[in-house]
Amino acid sequence: MRGLPVRAVPLRVLVSGSEQLTESLSMRPDVALVSRAEAGLDVSARAARADVIVVDTTVGTAFAHEAIRSLTVETPVLALTATDDGLPAIAAGASGSLHRDTPAELVLAAISALHQGLAVFDRSFVTRLVPTAPAEAHPHPAAAEAAPEAREELTPREQEVLALLAEGLSNKEIASRLDISDHTAKFHVNSILQKMGAQKRVEAVVRAARLGIIDL
Repeated sequence: MRGLPVRAVPLRVLVSGSEQLTESLSMRPDVALVSRAEAGLDVSARAARADVIVVDTTVGTAFAHEAIRSLTVETPVLALTATDDGLPAIAAGASGSLHRDTPAELVLAAISALHQGLAVFDRSFVTRLVPTAPAEAHPHPAAAEAAPEAREELTPREQEVLALLAEGLSNKEIASRLDISDHTAKFHVNSILQKMGAQKRVEAVVRAARLGIIDL
């Protein structure tokens, strides 16, 4: 969700994972030119000038999350997870998460979406976080109380910024859209993260959707 400029395909994709994963994602060289991270993730990303990074977190999960967290490049990361719980990877800085068994064709589609500034998640993950219509008829008491409170805490401007975060815009793009300074946009984003109890922008968006503040 970093709003990076769209680059014509094929995209340069760096994979941190098995050779099998690398080979499966190499099936469409017209869409993605895939290379495997041989050194540290950050170093490899810079050397490959990667447009998108794919990290298989199912092997050495804590190490994988730390590698994502330590990235200094503004490159979107797709985390492949063992379960449908993508929050740990998102908290580490990933822009999206899919189950490790997702078909290669769908992973490639997700890679393209991430490069365009979108967030990508498994349907089961989103469904679990955002109640479906039947569940909304009988909301959890804590959620029912939290949603109005969150709406009251966020100022009208912060709600505008939150909606733009959901579109995947960067601070600079938000500033341009709202005709405010980059510093002011950053201030609003930090305030939203604090009020939503989130460490990452994507996490704040997901929580806001769960509370019914915005629609994904």
